[in-house]
Amino acid sequence: MDDDGAAWWTVGELALASGVSVRVLRHWDALGVVSPERTPSGHRRYGPAHVTRLYRAMALRRTGLGLRQIAALLAQEDPDPAATLRAHLDDVEEDLRRRSQLRDRLQAALESAEPDQLMKVIETMTMFEQYVHGYRSEESTRLADQADALAELLHADTRFRPGERVLEMGCGVGAQTVTLASRSPHAHFVSADIAPDSLKSASRRVAAAGLANVEFAEKDVFALPEREGGFAEASFDHVFVCFLLEHLPSPVDALRRLRRLVRPGGTVTVIEGDHGSTYFHPDDEAARAAVACQVTLQRHAGGDALIGRRLFPLLHEAEWSDIAVTPRTVYVDGSRPDLAESFTRRTFTAMVSGVREPTVAAGLIDPDTFDAGIAALRRTAEPDGVFCYTFFKAVAQRPA
Repeated sequence: MDDDGAAWWTVGELALASGVSVRVLRHWDALGVVSPERTPSGHRRYGPAHVTRLYRAMALRRTGLGLRQIAALLAQEDPDPAATLRAHLDDVEEDLRRRSQLRDRLQAALESAEPDQLMKVIETMTMFEQYVHGYRSEESTRLADQADALAELLHADTRFRPGERVLEMGCGVGAQTVTLASRSPHAHFVSADIAPDSLKSASRRVAAAGLANVEFAEKDVFALPEREGGFAEASFDHVFVCFLLEHLPSPVDALRRLRRLVRPGGTVTVIEGDHGSTYFHPDDEAARAAVACQVTLQRHAGGDALIGRRLFPLLHEAEWSDIAVTPRTVYVDGSRPDLAESFTRRTFTAMVSGVREPTVAAGLIDPDTFDAGIAALRRTAEPDGVFCYTFFKAVAQRPA
């Protein structure tokens, strides 16, 4: 405490008290999210005002905002504490509602007389969520972390000309939307998704970024194109799809429908990951088993977590032309601690960790092995660890 009785914490003490790691606190300091005072010797020193700001940043984080957006928001004018609390409470209530529905459906499946309980549980999970990663606030935060970490790798060469009309299909919570719209400020984006809750989150994120070149629409890709209006055939100059095809049971059908939405000579950009490209040091059998569970769960849900390697044949079958596919590899070692935190821990490991409940309930893995696998994945983010993952980016053209 200071002479005036106020409490102060070192970065280690605050990490221990709050559960936010030292590495995250340092990263947030570097981005201006929560920047403490410094002692004469240069050590970080957190006071009550910094703790209040840390809570507000964490609450805003749960809404899905990116770290740079949060830093800018807090720097302009601290949000109304009551409004922040209300937004946080709404988020928790929605999460509880979804979990309650999921519990009831799982209980009904387990009490059923159906002989194949495993498939019944998996079917119930996928019918409820319609998206293997779920729609929890933690998933919205993970997607924002992923977008922040991969912006340059995935989007540095994505630009659209002024006046062009671009469809972002499957925009989700808008994790990629802000990057796309800010890099092409004079293009007009229509960001569409099948989930209304995700669209609300995306709209909030875009508004917080101060972007005026995006509109949102609730659309199902398999119901397009429409006969008339803004989603009629040849109504867009370009289509952008990121992390959508992996969740679809018929990706070729989706790509054919998207081709009809683009004018002749227009393009599609597709970005997908491939979990089979994951490798790391130290290698660990339980970690590989946990990743395999996510792949299996997604396959049972009708998707494909290994779809990145299939982009060329899928686009070719859907009759796109001039197809060019490039691998985009994320390589993380001890010299890149920020990427270890934002991608290895908060993106990939968080994604695998998020499917613990359905995989254990379905009997795909025992809880101890899964937990050991997650611990091993986190271990690869340590200074002596290495983590690699490859995304695939394809650009193709609708034949004239």
